[in-house]
Amino acid sequence: MIWIMLMAAAIFGYLAYDAARLSMPAKDVPYSLTAKAWGEDVAHVSLAEQEKRKQYNAVRGLGDLSQSVWLFGILSASCLAGAGYSFYA
Repeated sequence: MIWIMLMAAAIFGYLAYDAARLSMPAKDVPYSLTAKAWGEDVAHVSLAEQEKRKQYNAVRGLGDLSQSVWLFGILSASCLAGAGYSFYA
């Protein structure tokens, strides 16, 4: 069980590192990339309308995905704590 927790901690630690390296503030990401992920075609949509959709998405949608660094970091620390507890218990 300890080895599984240590491997999970290593995997989550790498994912946290990778997410931190690749993270970018949501305001710097063009809406066309977000729309492409959802399968939405914005070729016919004006830039002003895309900006409105981007603001709507930031407030009510997915928001800032750079926060996934925290998620993977917390998961990694939790797995390490679980492995440590299993080792000493």
